[in-house]
Amino acid sequence: MKKIFSFALMLMGFATVLTSCSDDRDSNPTIGQPTQFVVNASPLAGQYIQLSADNKVNLTWSQPDYGYNALATYQIQVGVSNGGNIVWNQKDGADKFLETTFTQCNADINGEEIAEAICEIDGFKDEDHYVDQGFREIAFRVKSSIQDSKGNDVAGTVILSNTVMFEHMAAYCAIKSLGVVWIIGNCGGWTEPSKKNAESLADWRIFETEIGSKIYQGTVEMPEGDLTFRIYTALTGWDGGASLGHQADDVSTEVEFSGGVYSDKYVYPGKGSWTFLGFPGGPLEITLDMNQGTIKFEQK
Repeated sequence: MKKIFSFALMLMGFATVLTSCSDDRDSNPTIGQPTQFVVNASPLAGQYIQLSADNKVNLTWSQPDYGYNALATYQIQVGVSNGGNIVWNQKDGADKFLETTFTQCNADINGEEIAEAICEIDGFKDEDHYVDQGFREIAFRVKSSIQDSKGNDVAGTVILSNTVMFEHMAAYCAIKSLGVVWIIGNCGGWTEPSKKNAESLADWRIFETEIGSKIYQGTVEMPEGDLTFRIYTALTGWDGGASLGHQADDVSTEVEFSGGVYSDKYVYPGKGSWTFLGFPGGPLEITLDMNQGTIKFEQK
């Protein structure tokens, strides 16, 4: 009887395992490819809209059907209508979407982001070449996707919406430019990092490698002698909090090149300067990576 009872318990346990696995599979949704995704026409589509950094454009849309209640990521693309032909914002031949993303079917889009996209479509690179285009027909569409933990679209989940138009929308000079930082130290006479000194500090700037990269790189001609400096990310004065350096306190630290290179982590905000004793003079390449929190100085 004991053997029969034990065998019965084993069968019951095996059945439980099968049921549990089946239940687990049933709870995992199968992602379907949605076939319809509709952005609603705006009640303001026929109004005259002058974009600015202080206003917003509202769009709403239906939720794509992924086969379950999915948390989708929505991205907005802007286009300009030229005689009925829409030129969409792109980069290197691929669709480019606004930086701000949404997880609900309702978006208040900042006017500055839209204006920046329009300026990119028009091909304006700087303020000196900007030409006001007035009110034009501007197009919008939305991309929906399910994204993984790294922000990449999951294959088979991407769908583009229909296009909606705003008949009279005007941009302004909202041209994105490369970020800049300033080298402040005895190399430039310890000129105060303030806006009034922007012109005299022009030779002590290094720029982003590309817009939004947060990696700054440039080569500056340094004088001979003991070299002391730190970096400022904005011209907000000595105590504006925009300084980064070797340490938090306003104390100089002597550092040395190894094979013509010095690299380290920096402190931000931090007013501790780097000092290279007996610098021979000449070009110094500076690479500041604000993603990794590192800085490198290399003699050229």
